[in-house]
Amino acid sequence: MTATIEPLPANLLQLGGDAELVMDEYVDVIARTIANHPRSKQVRIGPSEVGQACARRLGYKLAGFPEREQPPNWKATIGTAVHSWLEDAFGQDNRRCARAGGPDRWATETRVTVGATATLGKISGSCDLYDRVTGTVLDHKIVGPSQLKHYRASGPSAQYRTQAHLYGRGLHLLGLPVETVAICFLPRNGDISEAYLWHESWDEQVALDGLDRLEGIAVAINFAGTAALAALPTAPVWCRNCPFFKAGSTDPAQGCPGHEMPDASAPVLTFNQSVISARS
Repeated sequence: MTATIEPLPANLLQLGGDAELVMDEYVDVIARTIANHPRSKQVRIGPSEVGQACARRLGYKLAGFPEREQPPNWKATIGTAVHSWLEDAFGQDNRRCARAGGPDRWATETRVTVGATATLGKISGSCDLYDRVTGTVLDHKIVGPSQLKHYRASGPSAQYRTQAHLYGRGLHLLGLPVETVAICFLPRNGDISEAYLWHESWDEQVALDGLDRLEGIAVAINFAGTAALAALPTAPVWCRNCPFFKAGSTDPAQGCPGHEMPDASAPVLTFNQSVISARS
């Protein structure tokens, strides 16, 4: 069916307008849509953040610290769009299975509760993909060439690994068999033949350790507020892209200056089974 486009009234036309102005408006629509996307406005900690290597970054978020204004995250938007396409692709494969008289193989974007902490309550999120046949939990990551090379050589970050095991626990709590967790690293700038699949056996303890660490950080923030931020350890993970980064800051309660080598004389909060202690 051919769509019909009605011409605008003459008084609304600006024919022959500056193409650069059109481009400005074009980009503005994209930027506003990115800024207003639910992922951009998410406030609660989700499974994808539990394993964040920088404890201080989690502390800022748990403290409700205001995030600095950042440019629209186009790379993340590409990832979101590909996730939507993949959801449709695996849904189509389910319909193919149904036409052949078989059951759905894939569960897409399944909402799960991966656990809870005493301070934060339930931690929930959406698992990208679950293979009902093999009991495999799969997470999609859309990455650039250097990241793809890194993950192929070194495996996923602790954050990504924790996320995968948390989703495994969420499906396990739904009564589903979970044997394997996997992360599918898909090339943002290449061919599908370059994709890399990392996988390992599901280990509930990885998920529980992540939740315990998060609870420890939450307890510290609840007890001391932003004063606890200076004692929370940092990590060298894209500091300048962090929404709480403040170049030159001398007071973490005003903004984080980025990862610094720890001062051996300063107390550092450590987390063990949700108990906080000071290590000198």
